[in-house]
Amino acid sequence: MKLRSLSVILLALAWTTGMAAEEGTPAPSCPTPAISGGGSVDPAARRGKVVYLDFWASWCGPCAKSFPFLDRLHRELKEQGFEVIAINLDEERRDALSFLSKHPVDFTVTVDPKGKCPRRYRVKGMPSSFLIDRRGDIRKVHLGFKESDVPQIRAEVKALLAETWNP
Repeated sequence: MKLRSLSVILLALAWTTGMAAEEGTPAPSCPTPAISGGGSVDPAARRGKVVYLDFWASWCGPCAKSFPFLDRLHRELKEQGFEVIAINLDEERRDALSFLSKHPVDFTVTVDPKGKCPRRYRVKGMPSSFLIDRRGDIRKVHLGFKESDVPQIRAEVKALLAETWNP
């Protein structure tokens, strides 16, 4: 219950602080440490790649459904410049690790137990995802996840990968 109350507080803070991370705006910089150690990852610093930034928690039912799809999509399109970055918001790393043992993935997973990034992105629910183009701009925002979202997300990612990008 402690985890859920923290998430409710974070979501309330997201509405009242910081600039909105909305479609058409630059992705806010928000480095977080990799769950397995080995440095930090900033989704906004991935210029040249199409990034699907996913905020999740171990207790989130739709997150458990989205991870297998995101892993397949990542594996399928990573050679074309697609990357999934999933930021976990659990207070305890062991909760995230337990989730990942049941839902293993090949994409980047980081942790943010203090909720810095959801405030910057103004996360409104679990999961919340931001599709970031090669220039670093947010192009789509997805709240929640259901199987019927799969064709739309896949099409959005492929469309961004097909765009011409000049650094």
